[in-house]
Amino acid sequence: MLIIEPTKGRLLTDWSQINWTAVERNVKRLQGRIFRAVGAGQFAKAKSLQKLLARSSSAKLLAIRKACQQNRGKHTPGVDGVVCKTPKDRLALFEQGLSFKGYRPKPVRRIFIPKKNGNGRRPLGIPTIKDRVMQTIVRFALEPEWESRFEANSYGFRPGRCTMDAICALHAALRCKGSSRWILDADINSCFDKIDQEMLLKKLPVFTQVIRRWLKAGTVTFDKWESTDSGTPQGSPISPLLMNVALDGMERLFGCENSQGNRVSASDKRGLNKGITLVRFADDLVVTAPTKERIETYILPKLKAFLKAHGLTLSKVKTRIVHLDERFDFLGFTFMRQGGRLLTKPSKKGTAAHLKQLKRYLRTHLGAPAVRVVKELNAIIRGWTNYYRHGTSKAIFNKVRHRLFQMLWRWANRRHRNKSRRWIRRRYFREDWAFHEKGAVLLRHDIVPVTRFTKVTGKASPMNPDEAEYWEKRRHKRRGRETHPEVDRELQRRQGYGCGLCGVAFEEDDLAEKHHIQPRSQGGSDDIDNLMLIHRWCHTAYHARRN
Repeated sequence: MLIIEPTKGRLLTDWSQINWTAVERNVKRLQGRIFRAVGAGQFAKAKSLQKLLARSSSAKLLAIRKACQQNRGKHTPGVDGVVCKTPKDRLALFEQGLSFKGYRPKPVRRIFIPKKNGNGRRPLGIPTIKDRVMQTIVRFALEPEWESRFEANSYGFRPGRCTMDAICALHAALRCKGSSRWILDADINSCFDKIDQEMLLKKLPVFTQVIRRWLKAGTVTFDKWESTDSGTPQGSPISPLLMNVALDGMERLFGCENSQGNRVSASDKRGLNKGITLVRFADDLVVTAPTKERIETYILPKLKAFLKAHGLTLSKVKTRIVHLDERFDFLGFTFMRQGGRLLTKPSKKGTAAHLKQLKRYLRTHLGAPAVRVVKELNAIIRGWTNYYRHGTSKAIFNKVRHRLFQMLWRWANRRHRNKSRRWIRRRYFREDWAFHEKGAVLLRHDIVPVTRFTKVTGKASPMNPDEAEYWEKRRHKRRGRETHPEVDRELQRRQGYGCGLCGVAFEEDDLAEKHHIQPRSQGGSDDIDNLMLIHRWCHTAYHARRN
């Protein structure tokens, strides 16, 4: 097994032999020390540890793996047209040293993608592979510092936090008797593109020079270079962190913390801040207040002044003031009062988009094998139900299941125009009307249990080594609750929710694959006792070593 921090003259020779367990342990250990140093007010020590982490081989190897193997855009080149697809390419990138001394980033390649609502296009900035790796290294070093500083109700683009945490925080602020009933539903206009760079750099005590170079590198659109005097490119690995740094302090405007940094609930606040709760997910935010006048005369002016200092403004189209008795949407859920109870349901837009996706799939796969249709539809259904299963979703799940049955019935009739309904019924549907083919059964929306989501506690962060046990239990509970295939759930339980080869726990965005302990080419079966759930990169490395 290769040494993770090679001494001078000892270089890595085989990417498949890297001990990823030791790599992640080294990075997390240094991140934990940075978190503790910042929490204790030892900022000089934290700065030294951040530089040490940025120079470490473990951080460089892990950054290469994330940028070249794990991230979705790993095959998308920057302005230089270079991608790292092979272990040889990744080793060559590591052997360059990845030093910040004399480092000069290249401009980002700008492309435009359509927005979800269909109105206009969203600009994306794609750095080169090397720039992505360098930004990931800096993010490793900066993230633990800012995780110890970020506010409790900031949820977007942060480790260990997700949209359901923000939904639960807002639900808790609105459900109690006597809680605030007026809502400011706001959105920041073009947040990534308009952040004031100088204001952002003043907040960063370390890596300021290299971050300035990234921000000022410019963009290339159809071979035309343009300067970037504001904003941070949406699509860069470090951009989400920089956006959160720029917006940090928004919740403190309304007294969410005392002088010791401890959380203050909305009911314990005094003066004009009493009854105000702010929940933010990236550039979407919701503020609750006891009266409409408080929003208009106090909350909006303070928010606009804060954003103006950072070069930002609220979107006039997406920002509105509503009463809780009216419906309003936040992160795909609709908040509404019904019979004196606060309900959080899947939004009409989200439900309609899901049905449209199912309908489009069946129309474009009319001649596909039914087994393939079942497997691919199951992936779509699991993703949608996993997201909405923590709301008041049972009635919506029943309606969507019925609509999907109607689509499948029409799909089967189009495939077999000369067959009777009775034949189609026997061919594709079981006695309980579940769609199936050769042992593969379609997942029904209505059998997915609706469960309560446990929100992350206060300012808790997985970067804090003192909370390791809390995050381990939370990860196990969450992985066991998701609607993975039955075999995957059982394998995760047997393996302690970690990779069967490297032992590292599966994170939310990790790609896992089934590995046959005894290869099928040597007589191995598909029984669960012969299977192991492992990371995709561990699977690739294992077979590279075997060959």
